[in-house]
Amino acid sequence: MALSETAARMEWGACWLEPAPIPRALATEVRRSTGGGLPVWASRLAPLPWLARAFARLTEKRLAHMPLALWDLIGLIVSQDNSCRYCYGAMRTVLKVLGHDDAYVDRIERDVHLAELSRTEQAALEFARRVSHANPRPAAGELEDLARAGFSRPAIAEIAYAAASSVFANRVATLLALPPEPFEGWVDRPLARLLRPLVARRLRARRVAPEPLPRPNDGPCAAVVAALAGSPVARVLREVIDDALASPVLPRRTKLLMLAVIGRALGCRPSEVEAAEGLRGAGFTPDDVSEVLANLGSPKLDGREVLLVPFARETVRYRNAAIQRHTHELWERLGTQEVLEAIGIAALANGVCRLSVLLEAC
Repeated sequence: MALSETAARMEWGACWLEPAPIPRALATEVRRSTGGGLPVWASRLAPLPWLARAFARLTEKRLAHMPLALWDLIGLIVSQDNSCRYCYGAMRTVLKVLGHDDAYVDRIERDVHLAELSRTEQAALEFARRVSHANPRPAAGELEDLARAGFSRPAIAEIAYAAASSVFANRVATLLALPPEPFEGWVDRPLARLLRPLVARRLRARRVAPEPLPRPNDGPCAAVVAALAGSPVARVLREVIDDALASPVLPRRTKLLMLAVIGRALGCRPSEVEAAEGLRGAGFTPDDVSEVLANLGSPKLDGREVLLVPFARETVRYRNAAIQRHTHELWERLGTQEVLEAIGIAALANGVCRLSVLLEAC
C-alpha cells in the first residue's frame, strides 16, 4: 500500500496558520534535537517558543533502556491509530530512510504479528497502541505481561513514553493540520539513495546513559515524571511541563482546568486530583471543580475558559475534520499565541494522562 493511499483515508484540512520567522536561538535548539533540520512545525510553532521546544524535545530519540528500533515503529502505529497525516507520513518516511521497504511497513500497519518482529517487539507495539488508544485504559496486568516478556521496568516506562510523546505530536500536528514534510517526496529520488546512509545516521535513536530523577520534581504530574526514574526522558518531561505552566499566555488556572478535564476523560485520577488541588489557590472549591468536570461549564469560568474547557475534552478523541474546524474557529476568536498555547496544553495533558498508566504498577 503506497503512502498516498493510506494517507488519503485520513481526514485532513489545510493549515490556516502561516509560517513565522524562527528566532536564531530557537532554530539552534530545534536543529540540535532533530539532527540538523527545521521541520514544517518549527515555523508554525515559533510564535510560542516553549511549544516549539517541547515538540523538539519530546520527540527526540535519546533513550537509556528500551530497544532503540522500537521508537520509530511506535511512532508509526500511534500516528496511524490517531489518523495523524503529518506524523504518519513523517514516520513512514523515516522508516524507509532507515532501510525498511513499503511492504514491511504495510505489514506492521495491518497487524504487528504479520511483520518480521520478535514476540517481545510485538508485545511492546501492542502495548504502545493501547496506551495511545486508552479505550479502555491499559491495566496493571498489561505492564506485568511486558515484564514477563523480558522488558525491565525502566524499558517499559520508555515504551509508554514513546507512545505518549507520539500522542502529543499527533495532537499538535492534527489540530493545526500541518502540511506534509517535503522530506516525504525526497526519499524516492535517485540522489536520496546515495545520501540515505548519511541521513539515516542522523535519524536513528541514540543510546544514552541513565539519569537520576530531576530535582526538584514537584507540582502537577510529579508522580508520572517519577515513574520514568532512571531515564533521561524524566528530566525532559519535567522541564516541558514546568515551561508550559510558567508561560504567561494563558492563566495557570485555565491550564489546570484543561488538565483536569482531560484527566477525567482518560481515567487519570492523579492528574484530576493534582489539578483540583492547584485550583484551590485560584478560588475554585472542590464543588466548583466537580461542576466543571461534570458539565464542562460553570459560572466560575471566564470567557476564555468557556471556550477552552469543552475544547480540551474534545481533544481526547475526535474526528480530524471537526477538531481542525473547531481549532480554526478558536484561532479566529483568540489569536495565534493563545490558540497555540491551548493546543500545547491539550496535547501535553493527553500525553501525560495516558503515560500515567505507569502508576498502575506503582
